[in-house]
Amino acid sequence: MARPLLEDTSVTDNTLSSTGIEPMIDAKQAAAALRLPYYWFADHAMRSKYRIPHYLMGGLVRYRLSELSTWAARNAAAQSRFAGDTDTAVEEAE
Repeated sequence: MARPLLEDTSVTDNTLSSTGIEPMIDAKQAAAALRLPYYWFADHAMRSKYRIPHYLMGGLVRYRLSELSTWAARNAAAQSRFAGDTDTAVEEAE
């Protein structure tokens, strides 16, 4: 009996396959993996605003988890640096 395509573990497995090619994930999987809002990955304007690395494949948008992890780490560092600058500016204003 044939299994549905969505149950194929090679499609949803986030590890490198035997060929060494990292599988692509969709917006829902990306949002769940990074614990970020789904609309950041689903909406073109948000992907552009936050400069989220993505690939357009026909009408589909796909992501590589390794690139998203790197992007999230860079953004977390930038946001914490920005937050620190803002706190200092507020203290100086008082």
